Amino acid sequence: MRVNSIYYLLALSSLGIAVPFSSKLHKKTALAIIDVQNDFITGSLANPRAPVILPKIYQLLDDHEWPFIVASQDWHPPGHVSFASSHPGLVSGDAVNDSFVDTPTKIETQTLYADHCIPETWGAEIERGVQTRLHSLEGYRAPVNYIKKAQDHRVDSYSAFADNQYHRFTTLHSELSLHGIETLIMTGLITNACVRGTSIDGIKLGYGVILIEDATETTSAEAKAAAIEELEGWGVQVMNLTDWEAAKSTPSKLRRMEL
Repeated sequence: MRVNSIYYLLALSSLGIAVPFSSKLHKKTALAIIDVQNDFITGSLANPRAPVILPKIYQLLDDHEWPFIVASQDWHPPGHVSFASSHPGLVSGDAVNDSFVDTPTKIETQTLYADHCIPETWGAEIERGVQTRLHSLEGYRAPVNYIKKAQDHRVDSYSAFADNQYHRFTTLHSELSLHGIETLIMTGLITNACVRGTSIDGIKLGYGVILIEDATETTSAEAKAAAIEELEGWGVQVMNLTDWEAAKSTPSKLRRMEL
């Protein structure tokens, strides 16, 4: 039946007849799910504000069609530079000054955290509801690219595109280019760290970036508001999910099918 429907639409298109516009298929647009991992929700860096975003991400996966999905994960080796346990005498929340890997004369400030997102641990896994949905889409309805970042113990990586020193880049930019992606729909954790870094790098690389405000969270309302204000200054468009869906939903509009 589906095949017959496709041939019917192709026949209409060949006759120059307009076909209905689907508000569920977002051409040249990728969904970015940033670090929705157990450690950032109920694990070693538990955040009581985090669970509220999960239904919004489920909705984006259940109710929309994407030509490409990226799901990033912190993937820290034991002894990572961001772990307070790697710096004797210091605790989570402290900061250290580290030299750049490529340029020892350059210094960056590294915030320290509890050990988190160590490979092959429960805390590093993507939240179960999100992961189940991603598995159902892989190889069937949408390509899903998993970006495991911050694997170098010497340098942290907030962005899914590159580490904080731009010492190493992930495959994300090349994958997005390969799939013809022009716009990123940004979600995930946390707004003022990895979501921020990925959004800014997306802007730098020429992508349109839309942050779904109620599909991202951080540790306080004040920190989230400050991050959003900064991201808007970079050119990121900020919308809640209801408004974004309303803007995308134009069922009365017709367009000619593009083959």
